[in-house]
Amino acid sequence: MRVFVLGAGRMGSAVVQDLIRTRKDVEFGVGDMLLDRAQELVKETGQAFKVKVTDLESLSSILKNYEAVVNATWYENNLQVMKACLKSGCNYNDLGGLFHVTRKQLALDSEAKARGISAVVGGGESPGITNVMCALAAEGLSSVESVKIYAGARETSSSTGLVFPFSVSTVIDEYTRKPIEFLNGDYVEVPPLSGDEEVQFEEPVGKNVCHYSIHSEPATLPASIGRGVKNIEFRLGISEKMVSTLAPLIEMGMMSEERKVPVNGQLVSPKEFLISFFNANSSTGESLERWVALKSVIRGVSGDRRCTVSCDLVSAPGSYGFKNATAYLTGVAGSIFGQYLAEHKVKNGVVAPELAIDPQEFSKELGKRGIRITKHFECFD
Repeated sequence: MRVFVLGAGRMGSAVVQDLIRTRKDVEFGVGDMLLDRAQELVKETGQAFKVKVTDLESLSSILKNYEAVVNATWYENNLQVMKACLKSGCNYNDLGGLFHVTRKQLALDSEAKARGISAVVGGGESPGITNVMCALAAEGLSSVESVKIYAGARETSSSTGLVFPFSVSTVIDEYTRKPIEFLNGDYVEVPPLSGDEEVQFEEPVGKNVCHYSIHSEPATLPASIGRGVKNIEFRLGISEKMVSTLAPLIEMGMMSEERKVPVNGQLVSPKEFLISFFNANSSTGESLERWVALKSVIRGVSGDRRCTVSCDLVSAPGSYGFKNATAYLTGVAGSIFGQYLAEHKVKNGVVAPELAIDPQEFSKELGKRGIRITKHFECFD
């Protein structure tokens, strides 16, 4: 099988590690805007490319030699990479589109089907594994009332400053853009960092205070879960230090992209300034050890009984050499979806992760890597 990994950062590195360790028959390439980063990943086991994502012709010419691409670049590139896949005939997976980009990708379903392309939108840790956990929890329910999805973490760091667990740009967008939740049968925009809820995750992660965060799970789950579902919510556990830093900046308008202010003769948005500032003055995870916990809770009806079904997963740092379990889980999931796409096991069209692979099969694939989903079922008369 031939798989191309686009992006040689932490997430792309984890995808490559899983491909190497789980498939002896894989031929893979790695593309990045910095050729030396791609070369470091492939060493003697693959081919490296310098890639400019905005160059549609060049990217398409590379992808036509592969059966699937795992897009591990910034989510704003998703549509451009999908267009290259449609042009080249390469199947596609990404790691999430923060709702709005995912919705735009779903609109390409007819074109993907016409061209015989399979495109999974959000096939990483969250979205991705979380979507599959929801599908597992919903099995056996005749109707569904509500779906709640939580992602939490426990972190230790040798740094005394602010630590970003992944890309500064993505973290800031997740924590500051207005989340879209599915409430009472409609999509509703809610304030960033609102909807506080204390959640008990599996140990050693334990309790997190989780807040609404813009994510792709609510973009696909209302249609895929069905069964009359009226509420689908996503909440993210955020460190107190991150909340105390970002909340006042949001209130001050420092996350604005529309406003421009003069800085040394150039007009920049407050958000552009903050991203540059944090990139230069904070850690992006090298000093961070991060445990990750995922939880889905579904309430519905089975037969004539009301039921609450939950699925839990916890992952420790250290696997594949990654101190950040977010990178590990995202890479594993991206690799699994990429392998299924390369083997043409995913139906044509733009497909939500919870519909791309049978949830039980996906759970078994995780189990082969020592990642276990536990399911709890409680019913009431």
